[in-house]
Amino acid sequence: MSRLENRGPNSVTDEPLISVEDVKVHFEKERSLFEMFSEPDVVKAVDGVSVDIGENDVLALVGESGCGKTTLGKTIIGLQKPSAGTISYRGRDIWETKAGNTDLSFADIRSSLQIIHQDPGSSLNPNRRIVETLSEPIRLTHPAITAGERRARIHSLLERVGMTPARDFASRYPHQLSGGEKQRVALARALLMNPDVILADEAISALDVSLRVEMMDLMLDLQEEFNTSFVFISHDLSNARYFAEHGDGRVGVMYLGNLVEVGPPEQLITDPQHPYTEVLRWATPNLALDATNASEPPMRKIDIPDPVNPPSGCRFHTRCPKAREACTQLQPELREVSDSHQVACFRSDPDHEYWESSELED
Repeated sequence: MSRLENRGPNSVTDEPLISVEDVKVHFEKERSLFEMFSEPDVVKAVDGVSVDIGENDVLALVGESGCGKTTLGKTIIGLQKPSAGTISYRGRDIWETKAGNTDLSFADIRSSLQIIHQDPGSSLNPNRRIVETLSEPIRLTHPAITAGERRARIHSLLERVGMTPARDFASRYPHQLSGGEKQRVALARALLMNPDVILADEAISALDVSLRVEMMDLMLDLQEEFNTSFVFISHDLSNARYFAEHGDGRVGVMYLGNLVEVGPPEQLITDPQHPYTEVLRWATPNLALDATNASEPPMRKIDIPDPVNPPSGCRFHTRCPKAREACTQLQPELREVSDSHQVACFRSDPDHEYWESSELED
């Protein structure tokens, strides 16, 4: 699989923070009692992805539910071990480091790679005050810091994420906070570690529409202040567009475990090169495009193929209105179509045999 390099305008070095090399993450499906002696079905959640995350970078991953974006995100920050391929942090293999085979501490890597969950309430202990929850990671990573210094740092960061008066919010329990306030606590907890990369996994999907832009703006402001990179996951193309556009980053479109198109948000949305990106654009009415969307989705069928037994060749060919016989035989790799814009589609190559192959019947 061809490499998606970090070429975002925010990158301050050519050396990536995170380097993902041909990563695959396959899961065995649960079997019923009657299936215990049969071969298990395997879900190919991520199936051959290579991507770099640079310093102060933004990569927004978007796609349908079940496309593998969350699994890829967790793999990028070392929460999910790949079935194959490698994930490196500053040149060290993360899982070799965990095994003690590099000169870096795995604890240092875990501190540098943080996550904000979709449901922050589930990640906050309901029996502990916010100050106690936020004190724990500081106590573990900086045992020499006094209680007063910990509290001062927590109050300062709570104020920075818009929770004022900080002393009042620090003394509350999670059930005394709104959904937006819980999300701000989750952001503050991630930033306490001064991380290099934060995975925001559907971090705004549970918020009211009126609060989503406010939360995205806050994350981007803090990204600049803390020099942190974001992997932002969303099923909503308009949110991915906003976050990547205002963070000078990229949007990556995922389909059935593969990255099928990556590029600058405006270029990807106004001139999509992959038919699946056109489907996502059609399904997102609030993109404020000049062109009127068609009344029918630009694909042959609605049903998503089984990830246990994905289609041969291009995995989108069973739904693609532009598919030809060549698409059923070979899987296209990401190739550059313009500066920082890559697509995995044979139609991007005017000399490919796709153009000579026969069209598929409906």
